Order: sequence, then C-alpha cells, then structure tokens
Amino acid sequence: MCFLRSEGRGEEAAEVEDRELAEAVAEARRSSESDAEANALLSALCAEGEQRVADAIAFAEILLPMLAQVMRPPLTAAARAAESPRQRKPSAEKSGEAREIADFIDEMLAQDRTGNR
Repeated sequence: MCFLRSEGRGEEAAEVEDRELAEAVAEARRSSESDAEANALLSALCAEGEQRVADAIAFAEILLPMLAQVMRPPLTAAARAAESPRQRKPSAEKSGEAREIADFIDEMLAQDRTGNR
C-alpha cells in the first residue's frame, strides 16, 4: 500500500487499503484491549511501512546505477573508435579540468597500441 502510493498508484493503494488493511484493522481491534491501543499499533505499523518503502527506494536509487555500471560490457577498441566525437569525453587538456586516472590509462593504452604496430 505504501509502495503503491509512493509510485503514484493511489487507486490500487486504496483497493489494498479497503481489503487487506480493513481486515488487519478489524483483527487489531479484536485483539487489543482498547481502541486507543489498536490505533497506536496501527499507526506505528503504517509509519514503519512508509519508512521501509522510503528506505528501499533510496537503496534502489543508489544501487541501480552501480549495478548498471558493473554489468555494462566493456567497450572494445573498435567500439570506442566507432563512437561519435560528440559522445566521447572531451580531453582534460581541452576543457581545462584536472585529468583523471582513467585519462592517463587511456593515453597509455593508445600509446601502447601505436607502438605495437
């Protein structure tokens, strides 16, 4: 229910609330000594559910880009050569930015390739 709401699927969340939550509320009221105790229990349960959904979404937002990068196949030399110039990262010398280790490695590999021919 909390997840459905976070995804903007309010109608589906309302259906779950009407069916499953209504049953849970009725059971909580039967098993609690008072309405106040049942309300406190249900309130805590809803807050916990909302927090768990928020945590899961935050975790996914961090994890998915990391997984996508790890699972992306490495570019072959032919694929790098086929990239359009606009897709390539501008060199650090042209942009004035500090060079990164990856820039040095790319440069070394390029020199090695030209030296082996």
